[in-house]
Amino acid sequence: MGAQPAETSEGYSRVHRVAELIGIVTLLGSIAYGTYLVAVQATDWLRGGLVLLGVFIGYLLADFGSGIVHWLGDRYGSVDTPLVGPNFIRPFREHHVDPKGMTRHDFIETNGNNSLVTLPVIFACFWIFPLQAAWGLFGFCTIVSMAAWVFATNQFHKWSHEDDVPGWVLWLQRNHVILGVRHHDVHHTYPYETYYCITSGWLNEPLHRIRFWSRAEALVEAVTGVAAYRDDNDPSKS
Repeated sequence: MGAQPAETSEGYSRVHRVAELIGIVTLLGSIAYGTYLVAVQATDWLRGGLVLLGVFIGYLLADFGSGIVHWLGDRYGSVDTPLVGPNFIRPFREHHVDPKGMTRHDFIETNGNNSLVTLPVIFACFWIFPLQAAWGLFGFCTIVSMAAWVFATNQFHKWSHEDDVPGWVLWLQRNHVILGVRHHDVHHTYPYETYYCITSGWLNEPLHRIRFWSRAEALVEAVTGVAAYRDDNDPSKS
């Protein structure tokens, strides 16, 4: 049987909430500092162009990364998996049991996990990329952009499930800047096996057409012997 509400709604501990709060504050501070460093280095048209390209590539990487994490959370492990189960897999399984549940989460619970998983990446980029070099500026800007979009991803996801959103959010959804309601409905159609990307959703259709997710699951099973989790809660049979 698929997961039940009582199994997925439990497990959000106070310790994890404190970690999420620290993660949000630290990540936002890192993004702000990174943005300042990029602005200082964008001294001519060439470097400014690299910054804009980096912002766009980071946007696409965030969408793809959101799909990978979403896919893993939906398809592998369980709420009982040590450490990651209650803290990271639980929200994904809860979401399919109660899609509106995340609309009742506050800002910290909505965005905390994304902050925690992004912090190591943005910390690393401060050490890896020399901003004086063009390639370093591009790489640094790409990672900072990706981190910013990843941070906002669960907020975009939450808005796609809310019945009433601000007008500017609706405009962004309708113009495909962020995840749209009808677009995301495809993922919430049984058997819930596609359209995992939830930042903008731009990559969902291309990945669906090349059967990226089903092929990835076949590869994982062939290499590890672990089959993907299947949700048997078909709403049409309830």
